Amino acid sequence: MNALPADEMLRIEHGDACDYRTLAGHHYKSGLPYAPTAVYAMRHDGLSAVGRYSGRTSETVLVGVLVMNRPQLCCSLRDAATSGRYRGLKVGEAAALLNREVRCIARVIIDPRYRGLGLAVRLVRYALGCADTPYVEALAAMGRVNPFFERAGMVRYDGPPRPADARLLDALAELNWPRTLLASGALLEEQIAALSPAQRVWIESEFRRWYRSAAFMQRRRSHAAGLDEMLELARVRLLAQCVYYLHHDPDRRPA
Repeated sequence: MNALPADEMLRIEHGDACDYRTLAGHHYKSGLPYAPTAVYAMRHDGLSAVGRYSGRTSETVLVGVLVMNRPQLCCSLRDAATSGRYRGLKVGEAAALLNREVRCIARVIIDPRYRGLGLAVRLVRYALGCADTPYVEALAAMGRVNPFFERAGMVRYDGPPRPADARLLDALAELNWPRTLLASGALLEEQIAALSPAQRVWIESEFRRWYRSAAFMQRRRSHAAGLDEMLELARVRLLAQCVYYLHHDPDRRPA
């Protein structure tokens, strides 16, 4: 990780598709988002360690990129967050109103060398300040693990969990284990091994109960699943669920 020496060496400006493609490989979705409306690029003007070593006199590094696009037509969490503002309209009317009032943050990518410095938060805040619509939304696959949209000022909305998911999360809470413990299968297995025999039998039975439900939903075979396979599916389903975020500026009128 690089340390940024001074804020004046860091700038955010309008970028383009080339900026996005430069960092796209660091995102789990590498394709360009549908119908992009704006790209913001964060650049660092200053010598990196490599630049200093090679004798360069100046250097500009693309540190991060944010892409905004038009919203999807249907989103149940948006309906909940906006009290059904876009629900019940004809398709054409809903699409026109959404395109006037809503923009979506489709990608936020920070170069891995510069992560952990709060730059994603700064990039999102900048994009919110530049928005030409009263609503800006985002869907984050890892929002529960890295809630930087919330730190940037957006409001989080969670959908109701499936009953089986809620039961497993309650079981983890009974042991004072946070949901984020699922992120490390090895650590979670260590925690399970350290339990008393009765507790271990109980939590493993809760994982099996949950797995049978999740496997049925995904048409998987569940009868021979080992603990590692159950933990892997739990990690995907309970940590990688999309979290919806919304920022509303009632004083901002559509352009």
